[in-house]
Amino acid sequence: MPRLSPTLALSVMLAACLPALALDGSRAGPPAGPDLQNLDLGQVTVRGGLTVAGPGKPAGSAFITVHNPANTPQPDGVFIAPIGPTIDYCSVGGCFDGPHLRSHVLINTTTGAGADAQENALAINFTSKTGKVVRWRPHTAFTVGQNVRVFGSACRASVGGTVQVVPDCLYTPTTSGTTGTVPPTGNPTSHRDGSVVWAFLGAGAHDGKTALNVACTAEEGAGQTWCTNFNFSVRYKGAGTAWGEEKDCNNGNETSEAGSRFLMACTFYGGGGEGTWPFLAYQYVGSGAVNTKNPNPYGANSYIFISGQPNDVGSVVRSEVILDAGNSAATIRALPGRRHADGFLVDGSDSAVILKASGTHAKGGVDLQGAIFPEGNAILLPDTTFITWGRAAFLGKNAAIGAITLGPSNSGTAYSMAAWDNGDLSYGRHLWSRGSAPALASCGAGTLSPGATDDHGVVALPAGSKGCRISFAAARAQKPACTFWMTSGQVPAGSVAATAVTLAYAPVPDGTEIHYQCMGR
Repeated sequence: MPRLSPTLALSVMLAACLPALALDGSRAGPPAGPDLQNLDLGQVTVRGGLTVAGPGKPAGSAFITVHNPANTPQPDGVFIAPIGPTIDYCSVGGCFDGPHLRSHVLINTTTGAGADAQENALAINFTSKTGKVVRWRPHTAFTVGQNVRVFGSACRASVGGTVQVVPDCLYTPTTSGTTGTVPPTGNPTSHRDGSVVWAFLGAGAHDGKTALNVACTAEEGAGQTWCTNFNFSVRYKGAGTAWGEEKDCNNGNETSEAGSRFLMACTFYGGGGEGTWPFLAYQYVGSGAVNTKNPNPYGANSYIFISGQPNDVGSVVRSEVILDAGNSAATIRALPGRRHADGFLVDGSDSAVILKASGTHAKGGVDLQGAIFPEGNAILLPDTTFITWGRAAFLGKNAAIGAITLGPSNSGTAYSMAAWDNGDLSYGRHLWSRGSAPALASCGAGTLSPGATDDHGVVALPAGSKGCRISFAAARAQKPACTFWMTSGQVPAGSVAATAVTLAYAPVPDGTEIHYQCMGR
């Protein structure tokens, strides 16, 4: 009789070893009859829950159907069909109209134990004990058989069919001993380093041991390809807490000779190459129609939650959570029309600062030009809070005097300017304007003193002057209020307008000055 294919032979062997997985829930021993290795299989169903189907069906058809059109509950068991998409089944969400799901291996299980036992449809206990790679160090003992990475070395290796030079290669001692100071490099067969003799082992380590490895390739002509697909259908019918997915990335590393003390990545999303998109959407949570009887139908209670308590021995994250979107329009963005009860970004921590910026920013630090504030407050600050520039200039509410102050201190009376809520304004030294100087006309050889502006100044008059016109550099919106006094003791007459001041007086002696001060818009 013909021998079974390796796949069929393995399936039949599994059938003989799994008597407890009967389709009808009963227990059954190995099937009676002739030796299965010599059995000519047309189509044989092994009672015990593992069904093996042979040839005899059209290509692409389902050899095993584990449901019926009425969508009644599917039977428990382990189903293996080794040729083609041979098991026609429904997901836990039920069958859909049209073609059903198909698989080579199907496991249907229903829990039966109480709260004293955890039950799993598929469990893998995996222990990794081999493949260790250590790091080369000077004056260190190494033994024959060790795999040693030499950082800084370079060796020749075939990469994609082309011989290339690659860094940080692997070597193994052919003679045990203690290293010196010259590690191996290249592709030697015997390199002496102290009392150790090294031989080239390989360009890199393939020491990654995996409990579950899924290699998925989508070739030309393929439709949507889901390399891993988790359909969580959790129906709460008086049930307790249900966890759709749990990833416990717990690093119990005790020593770290060859690499980092940290997990490389618990979940990593990356692009495949030039012109590719790493993923269309990631970590997406939508409210949908969930919890519709609640006025706030949230899809999730927390989006991304990084847990840690202030009294933890170590930090949950060593340095920072990096949300770097590269050259994108923004790293974090809230979409228009969204409403947040507390705020878009809320910091309730005891961190050193709330927001820290560095680098070069073309448009400034904070841009609120496009925002609308119904209450008219662009920035809200608590009392006694200051804005500071290099710890040398402070602007804020000074509790010592109860006013907004600007100056070299954030308390006391050492301020340059203070503004009170009642409208009072005070300053620490001089009040002056740095505007443009006015123009003089009809003043003879009169001259303006340095620093003269539309608001204040001094005019030096020549002997015999009988009048002067001071034209403002910038016309005012309204006629200002101006005061004058002359060093000769005279009181000038004249007029004040929004554009100029015109003065008349008796002829003055040499050295006479007119002092003026104007206030107003």
